[in-house]
Parts: sequence; structure tokens; C-alpha cells
Amino acid sequence: MNRFIAALCLVAAIGIGSACAEDLVILTTNDTHSQIDPDFDGKGGILRRKALIDSVRSVEKNVLLVDAGDIVQGTLYFSLYGGAVEYPLLDSLGYDISVLGNHEFDNGIDSLAYRQNALKVTRLSANYGLTETKLNGHYLPYIIKEYGGKRFGIMGINLNPEGMIDMANCKGLVYNNSLRVANETARYLKQIEKVDFVIMVSHVGYDSSNADSPGDVQIVKAGNDIDLVIGGHSHTEIDPDNPISVPWKVANKAGREVPVTQTGKGGKNVGCIKIDLDSLTVDYDLIPVDSRWDGKAHYPALERFLAPYQEPVHKLLNNIIVQSAQYYDNSSVEMQNWVADMAFEMTVNQSGMNVDLAIMNKGGIRQSMPKGDVSEGLIGAMFPFNNKLVVIDVNGEELLEAFEVMAKRGGDAVSSNVKVLYKKDGTVEAATVRGMAVNRAKIYRIATLDYLAHGGDRLTSFANKDILYCDSEKFGTRVLDYVRKMGLNDVVIEPSSRARMQCIN
Repeated sequence: MNRFIAALCLVAAIGIGSACAEDLVILTTNDTHSQIDPDFDGKGGILRRKALIDSVRSVEKNVLLVDAGDIVQGTLYFSLYGGAVEYPLLDSLGYDISVLGNHEFDNGIDSLAYRQNALKVTRLSANYGLTETKLNGHYLPYIIKEYGGKRFGIMGINLNPEGMIDMANCKGLVYNNSLRVANETARYLKQIEKVDFVIMVSHVGYDSSNADSPGDVQIVKAGNDIDLVIGGHSHTEIDPDNPISVPWKVANKAGREVPVTQTGKGGKNVGCIKIDLDSLTVDYDLIPVDSRWDGKAHYPALERFLAPYQEPVHKLLNNIIVQSAQYYDNSSVEMQNWVADMAFEMTVNQSGMNVDLAIMNKGGIRQSMPKGDVSEGLIGAMFPFNNKLVVIDVNGEELLEAFEVMAKRGGDAVSSNVKVLYKKDGTVEAATVRGMAVNRAKIYRIATLDYLAHGGDRLTSFANKDILYCDSEKFGTRVLDYVRKMGLNDVVIEPSSRARMQCIN
């Protein structure tokens, strides 16, 4: 029995193949975040993804494979090996195009250049100036490809690194406004290069309230020449068949609807975009990467490549240290509360200082916690960054500014002695610390991560403060020690499941 019969049946069922008209099929991924193995929910996995991709290639004439950034950071594969696994896989799976994500810079721009040096995949960035970095010459602003007599211009667009990437990790990089460059490049491709169709491959997020770093929605609305967006960064699962999904078509400046696509995160879906080469109309589906795509034992060369990396990872993942009473999503209120309270307790114990509150970022929690066994490896993957706990002083005005930034992204992690009520527009209605309204003139002593204390995650009001205390160990190591002390008992993610930052309308 052909190993891909089941996969090919699924391909036919979802209508990817076409016997009547010539199509361009674009398979897309974004924010795969080092998810080499299937996740604990049984979804994703690099072998399955390859099986899915190869099965589509077996029935389609024109297939383009595109990644929209953040292929690294989020599992032990990056923590232990720094990109030695993920980057070669871009070529092993036959990716045609990739763009930079912000996490590509987590180990610094020189390390990134080293890891990407030998890659064959075409790398795009139209709005990053890279001439003063070791990435110089590795990235093109756009490429033009022809299918069925139609010319396709494809450009890469990246987010504003300020507040998202440690400036020490992207030294020499120059950011040019993504909205302006995207629409200028699209217009150039249409008017000068005479392309028939413009594709923006972006790592800016679906929608953004930050004028300094616009999202796909804002970029599309501001121009007339972009015909399709393949996006990333916000981990948005855009699914036309899901009634609660965000819209997959956005009206441009002229009122024409432009498809905007994104697959979520962790490599759990592959986007399938079909463009009719006669009419240039677009269809879009999400294909789940699950057990139906069985690539195991069919790719011996890939399995041999992965084996020496998998053994140490699996050993850590099989070292069970505690039990969890239930499943907690990494972006859930319960998980954020637990992390913020843990940070508060750790900082007080380690520093001996009188701290008023703790502020953490939910983006620093990279994995969810399953019900049942919790391993040493999972804790390491949940908190993979090299961030350390620090103490800084800010005044009430600066604290309220930080709360507004946090509110605009739907709340964030604060310790149990904090309550913030905010409106849908992100403005703060009321904020208390230890039951007292925040006094704009008062000085508050805050436990947080060094990344946030340097203005990361757009918390610019925290930047340039004196560091009053800095832990000697990275936060993930402290969490591992904290959890180990519990023994094989239930991990109780409390004291409160209630949102401490709460939208009131």
C-alpha cells in the first residue's frame, strides 16, 4: 500500500488538486518555534509536516513552500542546540522562501548569520537594512517568480525590533517603517516590474494597535497593490471555516478585499493557498498536522539527522519531577498568575528586598502545562530564555504607562497584590497595588525580568532604570528548583484564577 494513500485522499477531499485549471499552491508555516516533535496534544511534528508537504507536491504541478518567521525558540531543541536543528530543516523540507522572525535574533545576529550561512532557501526582507551586519547579502527585498504565464512579486516585511528584540542582539540592523516600505515595494512591483500579483510574506502580526509597528491589517488598509498576505508573529489561527476566527479578507484602501493568512503556532497547521492562474482568485484552507500524516520510517535520512539531537531532549522530557492537577494553557490567567506570584516570592527570598509587586510577560511562557506528568524538560521549554529576575524602581506615572501597554495586548502577568481595570481601547480605568490606588508620584519597587526592565515587550517606561538587584541564575533555572521542591505532588497554579488585569467593557 502506498504510504501516502491516506494523505492523498485527504488532499483530494479538501480540494487542493485541480484537473481543470492550472493553479499555484502555496503551502505556508509561521511561528513553528522549534516544535520538532509532536506536541503533548498530539499535533505537529517535523516528520508529519514533511509527509504533508511531499504529498501535496506529488499531486500539484506548481507548489511554493513559504515560512513567515520564528522557526526557533520554544522547545529544548533551541535551548540546547541554538538553531543547529531548525535551520537545516528549512532546506531538508524544501522551503522556497523564508523571512525573519524576532526570535531568530535570540542568540544574536552573528549567531544567526552563522546558522544561516549555508542555507539554500531564498530569504527576504524589504524593510531591514542589514549592510552593517553579518547578514549583509543574505537577504533580498523581493523576488519575482513566474507560473502559468503570470508574474508573482514576493516581498518580505519585518516588525519594528524596538521593544521586541534586545538591541544588543540586532546591532547594526536598521528598521524602515513596515507600512511605508511594504506599500512602496508593492507599488514598484506592479508599476515598474509589471508583476500580475504581489504577495507580502510578513512577520508583523495580524493586527496591531502600535503605530510604530503596524500589523498586516494596517498595512493592507493603507495601500492598493498587495494581493495576498502570508503572515506570522501574532500566532493567529486564521481559518475561513471557523466562524469565530478573525476575518481572512481585509479591505484595502480602494475597498478591494485582500486575503490575509496565518496558521497559528507550533507547526500544528499548514496553510494551503490555491491561486487560480487564469483568474488570480484565491482559496485558502488550514490543514492540521496530525497523525494522518505519518512520516515516520519513510524518511531515514531525516531521522538519522534528528536522532543525536532527540536523545538528550527526550531524556529530559521523560524525567518526571511533579504532577499537574489539570491542563493550563500558557496564555491562561491561571498560568500568568502562578508565574507572577512565583517571581514575586523568588525575588523577595533571593534579594531580601521589600518589593511592592511583580510584573512578568505572558510571552515569556513558551509552553502550556499538561494535566499529569510534568518533566524537567517541559519546565525548561516553558521558560527557555536567558532572562534573570531583577528589581527596579519606577514612579506611579511610569507604572500606569506600563499597565496601559499590557492592557492593549489583553492583559499580562502581575502578582496577586495588583488589580487593574481597563477598557477595550487599552486605557486604564483603575489600578491598585496592595489595595491602594496607584499614586502617580510614588516610587514603586518592582520585581521583573531584565528583558522587561530594558524596555522589552514595549514597556518603554521601564527602560534605563538602575538595576537594584539582579539574580545570579536565569529565571527558568529558578522555576525548575522551585517546582522540584514540591516533590511529586500536584502543582497548584493559584492562589487566584481570577484575572488581575481585567477588561471592564
